[in-house]
Amino acid sequence: MKHSAIIILLLFLNSCYIGKPLKEPATMLVKFATETKVNACINCKYISETKWNDYKQAFINGIKSESSFYNLTIVEDEKQSADFVLTISSFTVSESSSSETVNDVNSKFNGQTFQLSNCSADATFKLYNGNQSKLLGEWSSNAFKDEKISNNRNFGDFVFGTNKDNSEYRYKGLDDNIFTVLSEKCGKHVIAKLTR
Repeated sequence: MKHSAIIILLLFLNSCYIGKPLKEPATMLVKFATETKVNACINCKYISETKWNDYKQAFINGIKSESSFYNLTIVEDEKQSADFVLTISSFTVSESSSSETVNDVNSKFNGQTFQLSNCSADATFKLYNGNQSKLLGEWSSNAFKDEKISNNRNFGDFVFGTNKDNSEYRYKGLDDNIFTVLSEKCGKHVIAKLTR
């Protein structure tokens, strides 16, 4: 029993986006092999194809902000020498929709269908040594957030004594800038994966 708990803990920690700071300071050049791809659905709520450069910049900001924590400095000039070269093979932001139907006979919302948005930012990337003569590894990272419906009681329900039977359903939307947030988070995950 003790060994299985340790194995489960190790598997959980291995899947986390937690890296280790480098022992020695290093520099890294970031290059994009392709432009940012925007996958939008019909009737999208959050994504904007015209903001692809904003999403790319948020992704880069995530890489930069996280790299300093890991003892890594981002080099912006290709002519400047760097210890590593990070090539972003793809960076994609996507919004899709799904439907969820309430299946609760005790609720007045029973049978009602909600259209929910699913938002994600995904990146694939390769790390090379400074002169790009050796591929050190290939990885992917992502960040996602979905709209939800919930029957959980909120603070107002506790104060006013409503929804005690959890039969009231609420739609939980996302922030208007969700793709900027997800893009930055995806960039942070890139650095954490590289330094594990």
